[in-house]
Parts: sequence; structure tokens; C-alpha cells
Amino acid sequence: MSDIRTFVDGIFDELVAIRRDIHAHPETGMRETRTAALIRSELEKMGVDEIQQPLPTAVVALIHGKKGAGKCVALRADIDALPVHEETGLPFASVNEGVMHACGHDLHTTMLLGAARTLCHMRDQFAGTVKLIFEPSEDLMPGGARALVAAGVMESPHVDAIFGQHVCPSENDSVGRMQLYKGYFTSAVDLFHIAVHGKSGHGSAPHTARDAIACAGYLITVLQTVVSRRIDPMDTAVLTVGTMSGGDAVNITAGEARMVAVLRSFSDTGRDTAIAEVQRICKGIGIAFDCNIEVELEEGYALQYNDPTMIELVDKAVNGAGGKAEYIEKPFSGSEDFSFFGKLTGTPSAFMMIDAGRGDELVSLHNGKIVFNEEVIKPGVTGLTAIALEYLNQ
Repeated sequence: MSDIRTFVDGIFDELVAIRRDIHAHPETGMRETRTAALIRSELEKMGVDEIQQPLPTAVVALIHGKKGAGKCVALRADIDALPVHEETGLPFASVNEGVMHACGHDLHTTMLLGAARTLCHMRDQFAGTVKLIFEPSEDLMPGGARALVAAGVMESPHVDAIFGQHVCPSENDSVGRMQLYKGYFTSAVDLFHIAVHGKSGHGSAPHTARDAIACAGYLITVLQTVVSRRIDPMDTAVLTVGTMSGGDAVNITAGEARMVAVLRSFSDTGRDTAIAEVQRICKGIGIAFDCNIEVELEEGYALQYNDPTMIELVDKAVNGAGGKAEYIEKPFSGSEDFSFFGKLTGTPSAFMMIDAGRGDELVSLHNGKIVFNEEVIKPGVTGLTAIALEYLNQ
């Protein structure tokens, strides 16, 4: 498949220009109007067979192979940015204050556009259909995947398999290595919106009030036992109280306190156990402090299950195209709503991380200083193209 790499090398400069345009004009979830228009324009120029708009800022395109009817494989990229202040100092840094592509979705979008152009060029080499899914709002719960599935994105034509990838900073500055993992690869994520209702009163007479802040503080401490004492030690989970607020003045015993906790779990059993324990603990602490504690569960993203057969296909396709794909020992601790494309429809799926280098300082995704090496576009495009061809021609 050296012809893939040759073609991608020839369009690399154009892809870099597209990436920098998207990076400079980031848009948050469900507001990706300019980004969606750019995607549509590029797809029209390259001559895809059909463009659909199942959601206001989603774009879906079809490319039919010239070898006749066959299966349909889907490739997906997320297109939204984050409410993050950019601190990279890049000449193409965000012009939208407080919004940044700090999770690499500008690269994902560019890679999928590059794969689309390459597949259009190689139509005579496959049968069947490639469906390109540009998903809005991945980083803003409830995400865009469930809405797309509900809108029928996995049908017309029916999708037989779906693949996605995500860039990640690499400690050793490596670029292009695709990380493979069979089975559950990403964590599930859920939010708990907790409201503590006590009774306010004068700070000098706490016995006449019911202190919501004291209750909330104790609750935060006890919630740390959910993972350490209720989750199987051979399993794992993370429960973090990320925000907490309460009180109106220093001389008033607070009558209200609120917090939001995030749960990341790596098995359905661990998730169910943690959710039940949070609710039980809140009920008990509320009784102990004579407060009413309300818990609202916001279901987030499901576990991503990487179909072993699909991962083996990725391994063969990427390495066969001259790329580098390697199995890793541990799953990814983050969460992805890509999981719903497979979970809600029973479609075999695979999701991979791809090394994207680092800037002068190694920082994590979602950090305003994160810098990616644009050379990752080449293996990203080549890999997606090779995966689609391998699947349709098997």
C-alpha cells in the first residue's frame, strides 16, 4: 500500500493548511458552524458521492467504490473544541478567546478529510462504501454520538464496522505509533450532581441550624471509601469531587452546599457498584447530619469495547501500509462517546490512540499549552485509509 503513503505525502501541505485554519477558529460543542461548513466545502471539492447533515453541525459523507456493491465501513472524527485559553504562542493559535483545540480534534478532522480525499482517489481499488462521520460535541456531555445514532447515522447504508482514532502527547516525542488494545479500552464516565440542603442560621448559634458545609465536607471524605472499600481490588475506578460550593457569608451557617463528582470506571460491575454506593452514602450522611441530600446522576459515556478481530485488522492494515502499530499493556483512562456507535447498535468497533509528539513541555490533553507535531497527519491519514481498504477488500 505504498501508493497510499505517496498520495498522502503529495497532499500533506494542503492538509496542514486545513488543520491550521480549523485550529485558529475553534468552536465548542454543537456550535461548530464554521467548522462544519469548512468540512462540507472540502468534501464537495474532492467529489464524495453524497453529503448528509443528520444534526445541525454534523457532517456525514459517502464514498462508493468502483468495484461494485459491498460492505460499509465507517470512519469517525470529532470536530469540537474546548473552553480553554490557548497558551501555545503558535502563529495559528486560536482567534476565539477562551476556546481552543486542546484535545486534537482539529487533527482528527484533518486526518479524516485526508482519508476521504485519498479514498476518493482510490475508488477503483475497493467495493462497497466508506461512510465518513464528522461528529460534533464529543467533549460536551451528553456528546454527539448518541444523537447521531438516534438520527440513523449507522444506517442508510447499514454500517458493518466502525473505526476511530485519537491523538495523544508522547513522552518520548514519538510520532505516528498507533496504540492497539483488545477488549475494554476506555473508561466509562458519569457525573453526580449533589445538593446538600440544611438550615441556615447565625454563625454564633450553630445548634439552631443544620450546617450544609459541615455535612458536605464529611461527605467528601466518606466518598473516598467508594473505590478503596467497595470496588474489587482487581478492578479499578476513580471517583473525584471536582467542584464544591456553599455558604453566603462568613457569619452565617450555610443552609445549602453543592458539589459535582465524576466517576470513571473500567467495568460494568464497578460502575454499578460505585453508583449504588454513592447514593447509599449520601442517604446515610444526610440522616447523620439531619440534612436532605439530593443526588442527580448524569449518565456520561460508556466503556469502549475494542473488538479483537477489528484490532487485528487494524494491526495488519497499518503495518502493511508502512505504518507502525503496536499493542499496549494498559487501557486508556479517559472516556470517549465513540463507544456508543458500537454499544447502541452492536456494530464491531475499534478505537486507537496515535502518538502525536510533544512541544517543549510535555502536558496532558485539555491543557492550554499542548502542542502536537503536525507530522502525525501523515500516519493518521494513511492508517485510516488502509483500515478502510483492508476491511472492504477482505
